[in-house]
Amino acid sequence: MMNRTVLGFIKSQNLVRAMAVGEQKRSGRFSLFAKHAFQYYLVGANGVLVNLGLLYALKEYVGIWYLLSSAIAIYLSMTTNFILNKTWTFKDTMVKQKTVFMYGKFIAISLVGMLIQLGFNYVFVDKLAMYYLLAALISIMIASGVNFVLNRHITFGIKL
Repeated sequence: MMNRTVLGFIKSQNLVRAMAVGEQKRSGRFSLFAKHAFQYYLVGANGVLVNLGLLYALKEYVGIWYLLSSAIAIYLSMTTNFILNKTWTFKDTMVKQKTVFMYGKFIAISLVGMLIQLGFNYVFVDKLAMYYLLAALISIMIASGVNFVLNRHITFGIKL
């Protein structure tokens, strides 16, 4: 009887240990997700500066229509964001693949975000009479969450 009790105790300790290891893996995945999110949004903040700076310059100094200026600014900020995310945010954890292939996936996903952003820009400016730079900033915030989750998983190959 004593032998069964000892074996039962050992089995329960192994189960507790296995559960703890599983919990550590989940915790590690969350902290990696949080780290990636933090870095991605820092890169994104840089992209916002590029985006809004180009938007302002193209609209105010060159005289290009605000939606076309916005599309050009978004595309250029997507490229700088890709470079920074590849070389900093996801550099140690991403799946190895050709840069051109990754860039294509990043741009394809970011184009979805761009459509979201341009759609909200149009509604905010033309329908709600919002100042175009404020509309762009709010639209960027709306589109960025979709871009982060999709790019992290699809472009950089990191499991959700």
